[in-house]
Amino acid sequence: MAFPEGARSPDGRLMEFKGGIFSMAVKAKVPIVPLSIANTHAVMPNMGFLPVQSGQKGELRVYVHDPIDVEGKSEEEISREVREALLRELPADQHPLDDEFGLNNAEEKEMVRA
Repeated sequence: MAFPEGARSPDGRLMEFKGGIFSMAVKAKVPIVPLSIANTHAVMPNMGFLPVQSGQKGELRVYVHDPIDVEGKSEEEISREVREALLRELPADQHPLDDEFGLNNAEEKEMVRA
């Protein structure tokens, strides 16, 4: 398991991806199986060493997406597909703020609906 953001988000929002994980998948010729993990920031803040909540209230949610084939795709294409998959299952308060990735809210909402 690897996290394309390279660090834990301070506020739970999806951050910009680093390219390393996609490069490794292309070189290894293996599909990527995205995992949307919602609300981890509430249970285990990015600066925390131990969980601050038990997680028993149903805040945590893990969604396993369909595999994304990397063959014949650029790292940018793979990154976009992974991001789209993650956004489909993350709650709205964990989506990036407007223009954080050069997208506006309308484009992002359309991408998530697709």
